[in-house]
Amino acid sequence: MKLDKEYWEAKYRENKTGWDLGSVSPPLKQYIDQLKDKSITILLPGAGNSYEAEYLHINGFKNIYVLDIAEEPLRNLKRRIPGIPDKNLIQADFFEFEESFDLILEQTFFCALPVQKRSLYAKKMHQLLKKNGKLVGLLFNFKFSQEGPPFGGSKNEYLTYFSPYFDVGIFETCTNSILPRQGNELFFIFKKKLKAMPISKIILNNEQIKHKIKRIAYQIYESNIDETEIILAGISKSGFVFAQRLKTVLEEISDLKIELCNVEVDKKNPLNEVKTSLPASAYTNKSIVLADDVLNSGATLIYGIKHFLEVPLKQFKTAVLVDRSHKKYPVKADFKGISLSTSFNETVQVQFAKGKDKVELF
Repeated sequence: MKLDKEYWEAKYRENKTGWDLGSVSPPLKQYIDQLKDKSITILLPGAGNSYEAEYLHINGFKNIYVLDIAEEPLRNLKRRIPGIPDKNLIQADFFEFEESFDLILEQTFFCALPVQKRSLYAKKMHQLLKKNGKLVGLLFNFKFSQEGPPFGGSKNEYLTYFSPYFDVGIFETCTNSILPRQGNELFFIFKKKLKAMPISKIILNNEQIKHKIKRIAYQIYESNIDETEIILAGISKSGFVFAQRLKTVLEEISDLKIELCNVEVDKKNPLNEVKTSLPASAYTNKSIVLADDVLNSGATLIYGIKHFLEVPLKQFKTAVLVDRSHKKYPVKADFKGISLSTSFNETVQVQFAKGKDKVELF
Protein backbone atom coordinates (compact mmCIF):
# COMPACT_ATOMS: atom_id res chain seq x y z
CA MET A 1 0.00 0.00 0.00
CA LYS A 2 1.42 3.38 -1.02
CA LEU A 3 0.58 6.10 1.52
CA ASP A 4 0.91 8.98 -0.91
CA LYS A 5 -1.08 12.09 -1.81
CA GLU A 6 -3.65 10.12 -3.81
CA TYR A 7 -4.20 7.69 -0.93
CA TRP A 8 -4.98 10.47 1.57
CA GLU A 9 -7.06 12.49 -0.91
CA ALA A 10 -9.24 9.40 -1.39
CA LYS A 11 -9.58 8.93 2.38
CA TYR A 12 -10.96 12.45 2.79
CA ARG A 13 -13.19 12.29 -0.28
CA GLU A 14 -14.73 9.04 0.95
CA ASN A 15 -14.91 10.37 4.52
CA LYS A 16 -12.92 7.39 5.80
CA THR A 17 -11.29 9.31 8.64
CA GLY A 18 -12.03 7.25 11.72
CA TRP A 19 -9.18 8.94 13.62
CA ASP A 20 -10.91 12.34 13.22
CA LEU A 21 -12.39 13.43 16.59
CA GLY A 22 -14.51 16.20 15.06
CA SER A 23 -13.22 18.61 17.72
CA VAL A 24 -10.01 19.69 19.43
CA SER A 25 -8.34 16.90 21.40
CA PRO A 26 -8.77 17.54 25.18
CA PRO A 27 -5.06 17.09 26.09
CA LEU A 28 -3.99 19.53 23.38
CA LYS A 29 -6.76 21.97 24.31
CA GLN A 30 -5.47 21.97 27.88
CA TYR A 31 -1.93 22.59 26.66
CA ILE A 32 -3.01 25.41 24.32
CA ASP A 33 -4.99 27.07 27.13
CA GLN A 34 -1.85 27.58 29.19
CA LEU A 35 0.16 29.21 26.35
CA LYS A 36 0.69 32.92 27.10
CA ASP A 37 2.58 34.19 24.06
CA LYS A 38 0.15 34.30 21.14
CA SER A 39 2.76 35.59 18.70
CA ILE A 40 4.69 32.30 18.50
CA THR A 41 4.86 30.45 15.20
CA ILE A 42 3.04 27.12 15.36
CA LEU A 43 3.06 24.29 12.81
CA LEU A 44 0.47 21.51 12.64
CA PRO A 45 1.88 18.93 10.17
CA GLY A 46 -0.17 16.15 8.61
CA ALA A 47 -2.96 17.97 10.36
CA GLY A 48 -6.00 16.63 8.53
CA ASN A 49 -9.09 18.66 9.42
CA SER A 50 -7.07 20.24 12.24
CA TYR A 51 -9.54 21.28 14.90
CA GLU A 52 -6.51 22.29 16.95
CA ALA A 53 -5.68 24.94 14.33
CA GLU A 54 -9.27 26.17 14.49
CA TYR A 55 -9.12 26.38 18.28
CA LEU A 56 -5.81 28.26 18.14
CA HIS A 57 -7.23 30.73 15.62
CA ILE A 58 -10.36 31.36 17.69
CA ASN A 59 -8.17 32.02 20.73
CA GLY A 60 -6.08 34.70 19.07
CA PHE A 61 -3.04 32.81 17.77
CA LYS A 62 -2.26 34.32 14.37
CA ASN A 63 0.95 32.62 13.30
CA ILE A 64 -0.59 29.20 12.72
CA TYR A 65 0.58 27.06 9.81
CA VAL A 66 -1.18 23.90 8.73
CA LEU A 67 0.59 21.42 6.46
CA ASP A 68 -0.88 18.38 4.75
CA ILE A 69 0.03 16.34 1.69
CA ALA A 70 -3.66 16.25 0.71
CA GLU A 71 -5.60 19.31 -0.46
CA GLU A 72 -9.08 18.29 0.77
CA PRO A 73 -8.49 18.77 4.54
CA LEU A 74 -6.95 22.19 3.89
CA ARG A 75 -10.08 23.17 1.95
CA ASN A 76 -12.22 21.94 4.83
CA LEU A 77 -10.25 24.08 7.27
CA LYS A 78 -10.52 27.16 5.04
CA ARG A 79 -14.30 26.73 4.90
CA ARG A 80 -14.44 26.62 8.70
CA ILE A 81 -11.94 29.47 9.18
CA PRO A 82 -12.26 31.87 6.22
CA GLY A 83 -9.99 34.33 8.01
CA ILE A 84 -6.91 32.12 8.01
CA PRO A 85 -4.47 33.34 5.31
CA ASP A 86 -4.05 31.06 2.30
CA LYS A 87 -0.26 31.19 2.73
CA ASN A 88 -0.70 29.53 6.14
CA LEU A 89 -2.36 26.49 4.55
CA ILE A 90 0.45 24.50 2.99
CA GLN A 91 -0.02 21.52 0.70
CA ALA A 92 3.36 19.82 0.71
CA ASP A 93 5.33 16.74 1.63
CA PHE A 94 6.38 17.12 5.26
CA PHE A 95 9.81 15.61 4.60
CA GLU A 96 10.57 18.17 1.88
CA PHE A 97 9.21 21.20 3.77
CA GLU A 98 11.72 23.85 4.89
CA GLU A 99 10.77 26.48 7.52
CA SER A 100 11.28 27.01 11.27
CA PHE A 101 8.80 27.25 14.13
CA ASP A 102 8.61 27.86 17.87
CA LEU A 103 6.12 25.05 18.45
CA ILE A 104 4.94 22.01 16.51
CA LEU A 105 1.79 20.16 17.55
CA GLU A 106 1.46 16.44 16.85
CA GLN A 107 -1.99 14.85 16.55
CA THR A 108 -2.34 11.57 14.59
CA PHE A 109 0.30 12.48 12.00
CA PHE A 110 3.05 10.28 13.45
CA CYS A 111 0.73 7.26 13.62
CA ALA A 112 -0.24 7.73 9.95
CA LEU A 113 3.34 7.36 8.71
CA PRO A 114 4.91 4.00 7.85
CA VAL A 115 6.98 2.76 10.80
CA GLN A 116 10.21 2.90 8.78
CA LYS A 117 9.84 6.69 8.52
CA ARG A 118 9.73 7.32 12.26
CA SER A 119 13.43 8.08 12.63
CA LEU A 120 13.19 10.50 9.70
CA TYR A 121 10.16 12.12 11.35
CA ALA A 122 12.11 12.78 14.56
CA LYS A 123 15.08 14.17 12.63
CA LYS A 124 12.86 16.41 10.48
CA MET A 125 11.03 17.76 13.54
CA HIS A 126 14.38 18.72 15.03
CA GLN A 127 15.27 20.56 11.81
CA LEU A 128 11.95 22.44 11.67
CA LEU A 129 12.13 23.79 15.21
CA LYS A 130 13.87 26.99 16.23
CA LYS A 131 16.37 27.08 19.08
CA ASN A 132 14.52 26.04 22.26
CA GLY A 133 11.52 25.03 20.14
CA LYS A 134 9.11 22.37 21.37
CA LEU A 135 7.35 19.38 19.85
CA VAL A 136 4.15 18.68 21.77
CA GLY A 137 1.42 16.15 21.15
CA LEU A 138 -0.09 12.71 21.49
CA LEU A 139 1.06 9.22 20.54
CA PHE A 140 -0.85 5.94 20.71
CA ASN A 141 0.37 3.66 23.51
CA PHE A 142 -0.59 0.32 21.99
CA LYS A 143 -0.22 -1.64 18.78
CA PHE A 144 -3.16 -1.96 16.40
CA SER A 145 -4.21 -5.49 15.49
CA GLN A 146 -5.01 -4.58 11.88
CA GLU A 147 -2.66 -3.28 9.20
CA GLY A 148 -2.29 0.48 9.40
CA PRO A 149 -2.62 3.29 9.10
CA PRO A 150 -2.87 4.13 11.91
CA PHE A 151 0.25 2.46 13.29
CA GLY A 152 0.75 2.16 17.05
CA GLY A 153 3.71 1.56 19.30
CA SER A 154 5.08 1.93 22.80
CA LYS A 155 6.82 4.57 24.92
CA ASN A 156 10.14 2.72 24.91
CA GLU A 157 10.03 2.38 21.13
CA TYR A 158 9.24 6.06 20.65
CA LEU A 159 12.13 7.11 22.86
CA THR A 160 14.58 5.38 20.53
CA TYR A 161 13.47 7.77 17.78
CA PHE A 162 13.18 11.01 19.77
CA SER A 163 15.85 10.89 22.49
CA PRO A 164 18.77 11.64 20.10
CA TYR A 165 17.07 14.89 19.05
CA PHE A 166 15.02 16.05 22.03
CA ASP A 167 15.15 16.52 25.77
CA VAL A 168 12.11 14.84 27.25
CA GLY A 169 10.04 17.13 29.47
CA ILE A 170 6.80 15.21 29.88
CA PHE A 171 6.04 11.79 28.43
CA GLU A 172 3.20 10.10 30.27
CA THR A 173 -0.20 8.50 29.92
CA CYS A 174 -2.95 11.08 29.34
CA THR A 175 -5.42 11.65 32.15
CA ASN A 176 -7.97 13.51 30.01
CA SER A 177 -8.21 11.51 26.77
CA ILE A 178 -11.58 11.00 25.11
CA LEU A 179 -13.33 7.87 26.39
CA PRO A 180 -12.38 5.49 23.50
CA ARG A 181 -8.70 6.40 23.91
CA GLN A 182 -8.42 6.43 27.71
CA GLY A 183 -5.25 4.67 28.84
CA ASN A 184 -4.04 4.39 25.25
CA GLU A 185 -2.60 7.87 24.66
CA LEU A 186 0.74 9.33 25.69
CA PHE A 187 1.05 13.09 26.08
CA PHE A 188 4.54 14.48 25.51
CA ILE A 189 6.49 17.70 25.56
CA PHE A 190 9.88 17.42 23.86
CA LYS A 191 12.37 20.31 23.75
CA LYS A 192 14.80 20.54 20.87
CA LYS A 193 18.38 19.62 21.71
CA LEU A 194 20.92 22.20 20.61
CA LYS A 195 23.03 19.41 19.13
CA ALA A 196 21.33 16.30 17.85
CA MET A 197 22.80 12.83 18.26
CA PRO A 198 21.64 11.15 15.05
CA ILE A 199 20.65 7.50 14.97
CA SER A 200 22.63 5.50 12.47
CA LYS A 201 21.82 2.33 10.62
CA ILE A 202 24.60 0.04 9.40
CA ILE A 203 24.06 -0.51 5.68
CA LEU A 204 27.25 -2.47 5.04
CA ASN A 205 29.57 -4.01 7.62
CA ASN A 206 33.25 -4.86 7.25
CA GLU A 207 32.71 -8.30 5.70
CA GLN A 208 30.04 -7.04 3.31
CA ILE A 209 32.31 -4.23 2.13
CA LYS A 210 35.13 -6.72 1.52
CA HIS A 211 32.75 -8.81 -0.60
CA LYS A 212 31.57 -5.74 -2.58
CA ILE A 213 35.14 -4.61 -3.25
CA LYS A 214 36.16 -8.07 -4.39
CA ARG A 215 33.20 -8.26 -6.78
CA ILE A 216 33.96 -4.81 -8.22
CA ALA A 217 37.64 -5.77 -8.62
CA TYR A 218 36.65 -8.81 -10.68
CA GLN A 219 34.38 -6.63 -12.84
CA ILE A 220 37.23 -4.17 -13.42
CA TYR A 221 39.54 -7.03 -14.36
CA GLU A 222 37.00 -8.45 -16.81
CA SER A 223 36.58 -5.05 -18.50
CA ASN A 224 40.39 -4.78 -18.80
CA ILE A 225 41.15 -8.39 -19.70
CA ASP A 226 43.21 -7.32 -22.75
CA GLU A 227 45.16 -4.64 -20.86
CA THR A 228 48.53 -4.96 -19.17
CA GLU A 229 48.15 -1.92 -16.94
CA ILE A 230 45.44 0.40 -15.61
CA ILE A 231 45.21 3.57 -13.57
CA LEU A 232 43.04 3.52 -10.43
CA ALA A 233 42.19 7.15 -9.70
CA GLY A 234 40.51 7.76 -6.35
CA ILE A 235 38.79 10.98 -5.33
CA SER A 236 40.36 12.18 -2.10
CA LYS A 237 39.97 11.11 0.64
CA SER A 238 37.64 8.11 0.97
CA GLY A 239 37.52 7.55 -2.78
CA PHE A 240 41.30 7.15 -2.80
CA VAL A 241 41.14 4.63 0.06
CA PHE A 242 38.49 2.77 -1.94
CA ALA A 243 40.90 2.74 -4.92
CA GLN A 244 43.68 1.38 -2.68
CA ARG A 245 41.41 -1.46 -1.53
CA LEU A 246 40.55 -2.27 -5.15
CA LYS A 247 44.26 -2.27 -6.07
CA THR A 248 45.01 -4.82 -3.32
CA VAL A 249 42.39 -7.24 -4.63
CA LEU A 250 43.27 -6.71 -8.29
CA GLU A 251 46.89 -7.55 -7.59
CA GLU A 252 45.72 -10.80 -5.96
CA ILE A 253 43.50 -11.89 -8.85
CA SER A 254 45.35 -10.55 -11.91
CA ASP A 255 48.70 -9.77 -13.48
CA LEU A 256 47.69 -6.20 -14.22
CA LYS A 257 50.14 -3.44 -13.44
CA ILE A 258 48.15 -0.97 -11.36
CA GLU A 259 49.09 2.61 -10.61
CA LEU A 260 47.21 4.73 -8.10
CA CYS A 261 46.31 8.35 -8.68
CA ASN A 262 44.98 10.64 -5.94
CA VAL A 263 42.37 13.09 -7.28
CA GLU A 264 41.55 16.28 -5.39
CA VAL A 265 38.22 17.91 -6.29
CA ASP A 266 37.03 20.95 -4.36
CA LYS A 267 33.58 19.67 -3.42
CA LYS A 268 32.35 23.13 -2.39
CA ASN A 269 33.68 24.78 -5.54
CA PRO A 270 34.06 21.99 -8.13
CA LEU A 271 34.90 24.48 -10.88
CA ASN A 272 38.24 25.06 -9.16
CA GLU A 273 41.22 23.24 -10.68
CA VAL A 274 41.20 19.46 -10.19
CA LYS A 275 44.57 18.25 -8.91
CA THR A 276 46.04 14.78 -9.47
CA SER A 277 49.09 13.07 -7.99
CA LEU A 278 50.08 11.88 -11.48
CA PRO A 279 50.87 14.17 -14.42
CA ALA A 280 48.58 13.95 -17.44
CA SER A 281 51.33 12.20 -19.38
CA ALA A 282 51.13 9.24 -16.95
CA TYR A 283 47.54 8.41 -17.85
CA THR A 284 47.37 9.57 -21.47
CA ASN A 285 46.10 6.69 -23.66
CA LYS A 286 45.70 4.47 -20.61
CA SER A 287 42.71 2.64 -19.17
CA ILE A 288 41.40 4.54 -16.16
CA VAL A 289 38.91 3.70 -13.40
CA LEU A 290 37.81 6.74 -11.39
CA ALA A 291 36.67 5.66 -7.91
CA ASP A 292 34.68 7.41 -5.16
CA ASP A 293 33.04 6.16 -1.99
CA VAL A 294 29.51 7.62 -2.52
CA LEU A 295 27.72 8.87 -5.62
CA ASN A 296 25.28 11.55 -4.42
CA SER A 297 24.35 14.29 -6.87
CA GLY A 298 27.16 13.31 -9.25
CA ALA A 299 28.82 16.74 -9.10
CA THR A 300 32.17 15.55 -7.72
CA LEU A 301 32.36 12.60 -10.08
CA ILE A 302 31.46 14.54 -13.20
CA TYR A 303 34.10 17.21 -12.57
CA GLY A 304 36.63 14.46 -11.99
CA ILE A 305 35.59 12.85 -15.28
CA LYS A 306 35.87 16.19 -17.08
CA HIS A 307 39.46 16.57 -15.90
CA PHE A 308 40.56 13.18 -17.26
CA LEU A 309 38.77 13.68 -20.57
CA GLU A 310 41.09 16.57 -21.36
CA VAL A 311 43.61 14.02 -22.64
CA PRO A 312 43.06 11.00 -24.94
CA LEU A 313 42.27 7.81 -23.01
CA LYS A 314 42.10 4.17 -24.03
CA GLN A 315 39.15 3.42 -21.75
CA PHE A 316 37.39 5.22 -18.94
CA LYS A 317 35.14 3.68 -16.25
CA THR A 318 33.75 4.77 -12.89
CA ALA A 319 33.36 2.83 -9.64
CA VAL A 320 31.54 3.73 -6.42
CA LEU A 321 30.87 1.78 -3.26
CA VAL A 322 27.42 3.38 -2.71
CA ASP A 323 25.12 4.82 -5.39
CA ARG A 324 22.36 6.94 -3.75
CA SER A 325 20.37 7.53 -6.95
CA HIS A 326 20.05 11.29 -6.37
CA LYS A 327 21.95 12.33 -9.47
CA LYS A 328 21.61 15.86 -10.79
CA TYR A 329 24.18 15.28 -13.51
CA PRO A 330 24.29 12.77 -16.41
CA VAL A 331 26.86 10.52 -14.75
CA LYS A 332 26.66 6.86 -13.82
CA ALA A 333 28.73 4.31 -11.99
CA ASP A 334 29.94 1.50 -14.23
CA PHE A 335 30.78 -0.56 -11.15
CA LYS A 336 28.98 -0.16 -7.83
CA GLY A 337 28.78 -1.98 -4.56
CA ILE A 338 25.21 -1.12 -3.56
CA SER A 339 22.36 1.13 -4.75
CA LEU A 340 20.35 2.88 -2.04
CA SER A 341 16.98 4.61 -2.28
CA THR A 342 17.34 7.34 0.32
CA SER A 343 15.70 10.69 1.02
CA PHE A 344 17.54 14.00 0.67
CA ASN A 345 17.33 14.39 4.47
CA GLU A 346 19.43 11.28 5.04
CA THR A 347 23.21 11.09 5.08
CA VAL A 348 25.37 8.18 3.96
CA GLN A 349 28.78 7.92 5.60
CA VAL A 350 31.56 5.53 4.62
CA GLN A 351 34.19 4.70 7.21
CA PHE A 352 37.38 2.99 6.10
CA ALA A 353 39.28 1.74 9.16
CA LYS A 354 41.35 -1.44 9.10
CA GLY A 355 39.06 -4.30 10.07
CA LYS A 356 36.25 -1.88 10.95
CA ASP A 357 34.99 -0.69 7.57
CA LYS A 358 31.30 0.27 7.52
CA VAL A 359 28.66 2.23 5.64
CA GLU A 360 26.15 4.04 7.84
CA LEU A 361 22.86 5.77 7.07
CA PHE A 362 21.88 8.71 9.29
